[in-house]
Amino acid sequence: MAAKITSCFAFKEALILPTLNPKLFAPVLLLFAVTAFLDSLEDVVFVQPLVDDMGSRLITVNSTDPLGAEYTKLTEETEPGGTELLLIAVSEVIVALAVGFVKKILALFAASTTYSGGRYSLAALLRELVNGRISLKGPSITIAVVDAFDFASAVLAALIPTPALMGGLSRVLSVQGLVSHLANHVSLCFTVVALVGVAVSAVDRRCRGMRALRQAWRLVTRVRKKQGFVLVLVAYLGPTVVAPLHGFALGYAKRSTAECLCLLAVHALLSGAQELFSLAAATVYYYQAMESKEVIDALWLC
Repeated sequence: MAAKITSCFAFKEALILPTLNPKLFAPVLLLFAVTAFLDSLEDVVFVQPLVDDMGSRLITVNSTDPLGAEYTKLTEETEPGGTELLLIAVSEVIVALAVGFVKKILALFAASTTYSGGRYSLAALLRELVNGRISLKGPSITIAVVDAFDFASAVLAALIPTPALMGGLSRVLSVQGLVSHLANHVSLCFTVVALVGVAVSAVDRRCRGMRALRQAWRLVTRVRKKQGFVLVLVAYLGPTVVAPLHGFALGYAKRSTAECLCLLAVHALLSGAQELFSLAAATVYYYQAMESKEVIDALWLC
């Protein structure tokens, strides 16, 4: 029997959902926060010092005569740092994909099982997933498709020059500037469609991959547009509000290690809560939409 969370979609339902099963959501939130903290800590301890060192070396190289022996020596000394940065970046991507998959799976099934009346603990939910009583096939395929789209969009974004690189505000209305802004909006909308699509595949085993994303697209853009727009706002405002705290923490890295770690911990907790809330909101959004006969009639069900 579904959890008694009714009425028109509002985010209070997604906020209430964790209180219905705190023994599951508390460790999941802790996992989100710890992984976010470790990611930030790795950035402060390893990446940022290496980037600063590389930056100072490049400044020195650029101010050196290219025809001199000193230039060759400095260039050779800089190359290992670049290789190390590349290896760190590749390893970060691999780890982020693996950790992100685990986090999404746990959050989605925590939300879906709780909304549908289940009261699993984290250990019980993991047993259900490992034993195959809760299928991972649909969400796994959808998450893989979303990750592929994210990678393609990241490559595309790297190829599109930003307005700041094209001369500032005087050229914002240029074709490249418009394309860049359009790409940002499309990326934001896709983030919401991806959230709902993964939720679709977690709730409905028949929908996965592109079919789940098409279902989510129809739901967000045609059937439940107002609620979908609110989801877009949350997907944009959540990270926007939390992100500056990470910048403040980096600013304190060289002044006070304790203050830096405290700010990173707060940022990690808020970031984890925001990410968990977004996944729970997408799940509740889909569940409530599918409770309406009008929505079911309007959608082409998988």
